[in-house]
Amino acid sequence: MTKPLPKKNKNILFTALTIFFSASALIIILGYFIYQNQKKDIVNAAGQKLTAIAELKVWEINNWRHERIGDASVIYKNNIFAANIMQYFSNPSSPAAKNNILSLLSATQKSYQYKNILLLDTNKKIRLVLGDYHADYGMIHSRAINEAVGKYDIVISDFYINERNSDIHLSLIIPIMIIQKSGVKHIGTVMIIMDPHMRLYPTIKLWPVPSDTGEALLVHREGNDVVYLNELRHIKNIPLMMKYPLTELSLPAVKAVLGWKGVVYGTDYRKESVLAAVKAVPDTAWFLVAKVDTEEIYAPLATRFWIIVFFIIINILVLGVIVAYIWRHQQAKYYREQYELEDKRAFLYARSLIEASLDPLVTISPQGKIMDVNESTESITGRSRKELIGTNFSHYFTEPEKADQGYKLVFENGIVRNYPLSIRDVSGKVTEVLYNASLYKNEAGEVQGIFAAARDITETRRIEKELQAAHDELELRVEERTKELQIANEALQSEITERKEIEKLIELRTKLLEVTNKELESFSYSVSHDLRAPLRAIDGYTRMILRDQRDKLDDDAKRKFDLIRSNTQMMGKFIDDLLSFSRLGRLELNMTRLDMESLVNDVWMELQIINPDRKIDLKIKNIPPGWGDRTLIKQVYSNLLSNAVKYTNFKDKVYVEVGGYKEGDEYIYYVKDNGVGFDMEYYDKLFGVFQRLHSADEYEGTGVGLAIVQRIIHRHGGRVWANAMVDKGATFYFTLFQKD
Repeated sequence: MTKPLPKKNKNILFTALTIFFSASALIIILGYFIYQNQKKDIVNAAGQKLTAIAELKVWEINNWRHERIGDASVIYKNNIFAANIMQYFSNPSSPAAKNNILSLLSATQKSYQYKNILLLDTNKKIRLVLGDYHADYGMIHSRAINEAVGKYDIVISDFYINERNSDIHLSLIIPIMIIQKSGVKHIGTVMIIMDPHMRLYPTIKLWPVPSDTGEALLVHREGNDVVYLNELRHIKNIPLMMKYPLTELSLPAVKAVLGWKGVVYGTDYRKESVLAAVKAVPDTAWFLVAKVDTEEIYAPLATRFWIIVFFIIINILVLGVIVAYIWRHQQAKYYREQYELEDKRAFLYARSLIEASLDPLVTISPQGKIMDVNESTESITGRSRKELIGTNFSHYFTEPEKADQGYKLVFENGIVRNYPLSIRDVSGKVTEVLYNASLYKNEAGEVQGIFAAARDITETRRIEKELQAAHDELELRVEERTKELQIANEALQSEITERKEIEKLIELRTKLLEVTNKELESFSYSVSHDLRAPLRAIDGYTRMILRDQRDKLDDDAKRKFDLIRSNTQMMGKFIDDLLSFSRLGRLELNMTRLDMESLVNDVWMELQIINPDRKIDLKIKNIPPGWGDRTLIKQVYSNLLSNAVKYTNFKDKVYVEVGGYKEGDEYIYYVKDNGVGFDMEYYDKLFGVFQRLHSADEYEGTGVGLAIVQRIIHRHGGRVWANAMVDKGATFYFTLFQKD
């Protein structure tokens, strides 16, 4: 086990680790700030570059506009051209004026590669044109024409797209004026149609420095949208057709038309993060956006990041090596001192262990001489340590040759276990021992001798003899007990055979009972069914006599005939109940999940129809769902609730409660009333067929209802019972098992 460091060394370690972690944290923080400064410098440089490109593009667009206005000035300041137009408008059939006009316009078109040039009169009607044209050009550019006429100056219109063919152009509007005594008069307008694809779009698209994502956008505001006016680099588009709402504030184009200036961060139309410079184009409604993906901007930063990380790691490693060297030096010094101390302690400890052993211990040289012994060896041999050291170890055994042979086996095998020998002391006493010996080596792995221990087995031998005697006695007892078990086993086998025969008899009796029950049910059904015919005949003939001969009969005869009818009807009710009871044994159960509360409500509604004058307070409390035959369980509730209604007939305030709860693996349901109840002394008769605890004069019925309830619940594998007190009501319980 490694010993803990002393307090002094712990303080040195703590100081070294504190210096290391503090310096490492300082190096990491320094590296972080260097990285952030590098990142800031790159972003600033990118922003300056984008600002310069935006200014360059704005200058190029302005230069393009000034060149176009310069081209137009050739026509605008040409008095001869204006005179020819005035002459042509006055006399359209004059070929000279027309040819002069067309000549100048054609030269202008060819010189500057304009798409088309048109001459319009003051009503904006096209009078002359050099190429294909749209009849509504005058009306389309009416606003720009009015602006040029109002300013008496050249005007460049905004971009226009023909929705039929997606043709895009700008117009250079040149008002033609003549000076008269009354003032300057507008006589017509020259409209030069310019194709932006010729010079403007290429000028905007050209990025002045190498870049994978650099792009210049020309945009303007149209209502609540920003409109892209030029072709895009990264996606194929039609200028003026791509629009975004001004609510997309992350777009640099939206920021530009909303008045932002300078360098901004944002997300472009590709949803890529970009850095952009925005600038308005003077004298126009246009805005120039020069942007580059931030991924491209930060690309050089990756190399610098890894250089900084490498710098941090190298510095931390150098610092760690220095701290580790200092700590290692201190640790080596400490452990060297500890080793010397431990070596001394180990010697004293080994000696104390040898002396503490009760077994004789001896170290033997490769030549077979005793090198050291403990006190137990002195005791068992009767010789002192001084006498024993240096002598041949085999001289102290009764069989020296066997001892020498065991000594050699240790050198051959490296170890010997439980080697039997006998030691003779100076008095001649012999002690039996078991020797265990092994080689011991120095740090270089060289054999230095043998370390041997002798275990006195005198007591062990005595115990072995006693154990053998006890074992022999136990064997004898086991043999006797085995014979007793064999006799008991034979008796048990005989008993098992008798029980099997009894089980067969019980099984045969059960089958006979089932057959008898079936025959009894069939007999009950047959008898009940056959009795109905004569009863109906008795009731019918009695009713006919009363109907036809009532006037001829005295009161006593009428009473007797009424009794005959009443008893035949009662007998019919008995037979009906008996038939119902007998059918229960034959009905097949249609098991399903039951909504018990719904069943109770259905039964109670039927009872209210039968007993419309009864005012009964019914309470339904937490009836759990059940599992059973819906028709039969409904019959159970019908019989129990009918009894509750019947036996509360003479109560002023009637209370009926229906509920249920779970107990173990079964659900218990109950019907409780505050009626007349019954005496629990007669409980055994409660569920018997035709058994009644109240007279028929007080409460009508046949005494089969509760028997039917019991039979239905037993068929469901449940139980039925009741609790009651006379004049304090009764509670009937039944159980149903739940399906897993």
